[in-house]
Amino acid sequence: MYTLLEIKYRDAAGRVCDWTFDKYKITTPNIAIVINPNKMIIPAKELKEKFGVEIIITNAYIIKKSKHANEIEKMGIHKFLDWDGPIYTDSGTFQMYSKGKVDITPDETIEYQKKIGSNIITPLDLFTLPEDKEDIVKSKLTETIERMKIAKTKITDSLFVGPIQGGAYMDLRILAAQETNKIKPDIFAIGGIVPLMEQYRYRDLVNTIINVRENLSLDRPLHAFGAGHPMMFSLLAAIGIDLFDSAAYALYAKGGRYMMPDGTRKLAEMEELPCTCPICATTKLKDFTLGDLTRHNLYVTMAEIRAIRQAMFEGRLLEFAEQRARSHPHLLDGFKEALKYKEYLEKFEPITKKSAFFVTGPESLEKPSVYRYKKRIKERYVAPKRKNGIIINTFKKNIISTTDTHFVLIKSPFGVVPAELTNLYPAGQTVALKNNYKIIETANKESIKDYVKSNKESYSKMTIIDNKYEEAWKKDAKDEEKDHFLEIRSVLMFQYGKKAINIFKNMDLEHEISLEISKKTKRIRRVLNKDKLLGTLRASDGLFIPSIYCAELIKNCLDYPDYRVVITDDAVPFVRDGKSVFSKFVKAADKNIRPYDEVFIVDSKDNLIATGKTLLNGQELLDFNHGLGVKTRESIKEQK
Repeated sequence: MYTLLEIKYRDAAGRVCDWTFDKYKITTPNIAIVINPNKMIIPAKELKEKFGVEIIITNAYIIKKSKHANEIEKMGIHKFLDWDGPIYTDSGTFQMYSKGKVDITPDETIEYQKKIGSNIITPLDLFTLPEDKEDIVKSKLTETIERMKIAKTKITDSLFVGPIQGGAYMDLRILAAQETNKIKPDIFAIGGIVPLMEQYRYRDLVNTIINVRENLSLDRPLHAFGAGHPMMFSLLAAIGIDLFDSAAYALYAKGGRYMMPDGTRKLAEMEELPCTCPICATTKLKDFTLGDLTRHNLYVTMAEIRAIRQAMFEGRLLEFAEQRARSHPHLLDGFKEALKYKEYLEKFEPITKKSAFFVTGPESLEKPSVYRYKKRIKERYVAPKRKNGIIINTFKKNIISTTDTHFVLIKSPFGVVPAELTNLYPAGQTVALKNNYKIIETANKESIKDYVKSNKESYSKMTIIDNKYEEAWKKDAKDEEKDHFLEIRSVLMFQYGKKAINIFKNMDLEHEISLEISKKTKRIRRVLNKDKLLGTLRASDGLFIPSIYCAELIKNCLDYPDYRVVITDDAVPFVRDGKSVFSKFVKAADKNIRPYDEVFIVDSKDNLIATGKTLLNGQELLDFNHGLGVKTRESIKEQK
């Protein structure tokens, strides 16, 4: 059976996707709600109609041992449950581990799941505990990989799940991911992590997921087996999980526990119902039944999934995950651990967002947008030559450098921000209180030292002052002409690297380059070379959008394959005609491309075909074989 995953929105390493297989299409991230045919408090049909559940998961081992087994085998699991959506079946590995005996073979597991009509089949892997010794984990891993290889040959009309084990040994987790990736299952599923969640070992959980994710193809969903409490969903989604599964809504209700996005409460100890779901809005606390509590828990679970997707639409998933993480010390520890992987997160982090960057605590210093900004200033930015440099410990977006004076500002948590980049995302769209976190203040001071060390040779002289811009302006720059061109030059370096500004090498900047300045905002709108448009500076984020003419100039200044997306020859005529690039037509791509970068679409001979905005990063453009890759902006029409 085919399976297709298409990214629609994204933030951090999270993504909102259309996941299509057979006749079904669901939106990820999502949760497969656990159904036990022996204990159905909420009928499957009600799950879809009242709660918006799109996919359910049940256990083949439990079904085989249940009193309904014969009926399910005759009717099929869909008809028995009265469910017309996709059904995912687990093999029962965890249940057999819990019972201490295995009374079904790997082949029997596969055949039984096929017999009852499962859409998504899980082979019988060997459950690995965090405390298992290394030699035991290796043995279990080897056997699980062999079982997967055999299972794949037997599963043709359903999706095939690749469970990834490895216990507490990160090298074995990585090996498991690499070997599973070679088998090419339809879904990757990380197993053996329930004990980590039960023991609140969120730091270990984060380490496991990220190390596994980095060694898997990006074009398939990643499932975290047993991740069922809403409080952890946003953190796991931010580091790459697409699918959860949960029986928590029912298990917690059975134990008298009332679920909330930030944890659980004992219903017997509550005085108020702090929820407005249909159950809580219409039922008094004293009248709550098991069914009421189960339904409330499910409403909370489904609402959290939708809230996570909305956070991705708005570009604030990490902020949302941070809010949730602060509900529990161990979860916050896991969030901080995730931020240590900022180099991994940066690969997926969009180059621009709709929302502002909020500084909510010292953790903001470690976020991928900050990491990228500082890295590019250090590696790509070169200060203008032979100007007086003035570093001011303040941030005002209306400061403009002049022909003789270059202002450098300080913005938390980014540190040094050249004045001409104050409109550029994310520094120009950041909301932060002044001097409120000591660790950020220290980082700002280090940023100044690094900048002075790297750029002091460029300046005629350099001065560092403390929040006295007005004095500096009156003394050094009041009568000087404003240098608007500096913004074009610096934005190009930030977007494409130092070599991009070589497009001006043979141009007379005074006579051949003109800038259109907005009378209202005093900001650059368009850049022209004589009568030809070079590009525009987008007001929302300060990024440069090159014309097709300028794109050719920039591309020729860059090394191959910088910022190129190479398409197949048969796609060239369509892209020339203005059609967007679908991933399956991408032949090669610069792996340093980030989501929403402005890229150059070229043919196999490096001829420019079009410009466009990429939805995927460079690796995703190569991994995916379905869906939109680059949205074409402007193309070079085919010449006769």
